[in-house]
Amino acid sequence: MYCITRDNDIGWWIGGNESRIFHYDDNFNEIAVYTLANGLFNVEDIVLGDNNDLWVSMLGAGLAHFDKTTGKSKIYTTADGLSNNTCYGMQKDKKGNLWISTNHGISRFNPKTGQFRIFGPEDGLKIDEFNSDNTYLAPDGEMFFAGMGGIVSFYPDSIETEIELYTAPLVITGFKVSGASRYFEKAIYECNSIKLEKGDNNFSCTFACLDFVNAEKTKYRYRLGGENDKFTETDHRNRAVNYSSLSPGKYRLEIQATNKNGEWVSKTNLLIEIPPYYYQTWLFRILIFLIVAGIISYFIYTHNRQLRLRARQQQDELKLESLRGQMNPHFIFNSLNSINYFISQNDRLSANRYISDFSRLIRSFLGNLSNDYILLVKEIESIKDYFQLEHLRFGDKFDYEIEISENIESLDLMVFPGMVQPFIENAIWHGVRGLEGRKGFVKIRFSKEITGSLKCSIEDDGIGRKKAEAHKSNLPGKTSRGIGIVLERLKIINHLRKTNFEVRIEDLHPEKEETGTRVTVDIPVKNVQGG
Repeated sequence: MYCITRDNDIGWWIGGNESRIFHYDDNFNEIAVYTLANGLFNVEDIVLGDNNDLWVSMLGAGLAHFDKTTGKSKIYTTADGLSNNTCYGMQKDKKGNLWISTNHGISRFNPKTGQFRIFGPEDGLKIDEFNSDNTYLAPDGEMFFAGMGGIVSFYPDSIETEIELYTAPLVITGFKVSGASRYFEKAIYECNSIKLEKGDNNFSCTFACLDFVNAEKTKYRYRLGGENDKFTETDHRNRAVNYSSLSPGKYRLEIQATNKNGEWVSKTNLLIEIPPYYYQTWLFRILIFLIVAGIISYFIYTHNRQLRLRARQQQDELKLESLRGQMNPHFIFNSLNSINYFISQNDRLSANRYISDFSRLIRSFLGNLSNDYILLVKEIESIKDYFQLEHLRFGDKFDYEIEISENIESLDLMVFPGMVQPFIENAIWHGVRGLEGRKGFVKIRFSKEITGSLKCSIEDDGIGRKKAEAHKSNLPGKTSRGIGIVLERLKIINHLRKTNFEVRIEDLHPEKEETGTRVTVDIPVKNVQGG
């Protein structure tokens, strides 16, 4: 055991070896044992603190702060400003400061600020090395410390009054950018703010406190940024800072230094501005973000639009195929009516010829309508077969002609099938068939006027549309849907191809009573190679 201190609450605190302190009650029954540090250090002195705590000096381990409530301790050493880690006796003055004798002068510690002040030969202290059991606090506040060479006595208050509280200036002594010295309009130590060049994202600077007496005792700390950033501490041997890879903006470099009392009193601030390139500005970044967002939105919109168009195109193609299929039963129904007519007239020979021609035509017709496009020559052959079939039945009613314009260089064009037959049928059944006293004439003419389509005109000199409408109810069979299907097919083709194909119906001779009719049909085409 090396020291003993009365506890204000209960019992005693005793310092032992191996960095241990022992707590005893008033009858010296052991309450607890605490180890303050790692190592075989003797506890030389214990002083009661002001906040239910203890201050403990250790031989080689420095100063320990012990919290009686939690049982935890914190160690202060030379790294924190203590003059020497070999500590002996301690005394506490009226202000709560601790005076600690060491192997290298006397250190004063302020528990409130955590700062040390070292007293040595430069302060008039004649003894540098002290020993154990060497302190005494007189009733009037005078302190005594014994050491190698005598006894030192002083009044702490009088020393506080005599300490020169001069604040030495702290200045920045040099400034470099990318390793090269940078000069400004004024000397760097006179500048409050500086502006670097674009792209200067790293710098270094040196600094010094102009306290030449206590230069080796001066501590420094610095930070770059706001008040909430943590300081980085250093000593008089490392008075330089380096910052690299900084973003454009404004920075505040704050540097502080201690006086000989260990207080952070000397300060200097330097506002540093790093201007951005245009592509580093927020406006440029927002613009880029909007452009990228716009491009992404455009692609998403285009993709969704293409999906919708593709889905609609598939629907149109399915509908087009369905309409093409409806042409089959329509034609077959009308042909069967003709066969039925011959049979009802007891004309077996005509019925047999009709059935033979009909079978050939039906194979051609059904084959054509099973394809999106067929050769023009096949379409013309199918029209000729149909004329022959209808002429067999109504030969006494009309003659016909098929004309190919000279501007159609070749019949090797692929055309949309089945677009003409319903209008030929209409010209025969509702035009020339209703004539009385004369024979009608139906003329078909193919011509090429614009790329991508053929013009087919179906002309008849029949009774005209007005009279034909009045006679419709007298015709056998159901109402024809062929023309309506053709118009619907053209409408879908226009939507798929973005074209303007149409069917135009007009009176051939408006001045006559039997006006006749001209129908002009735009037939979609493509080249044999698929263009």
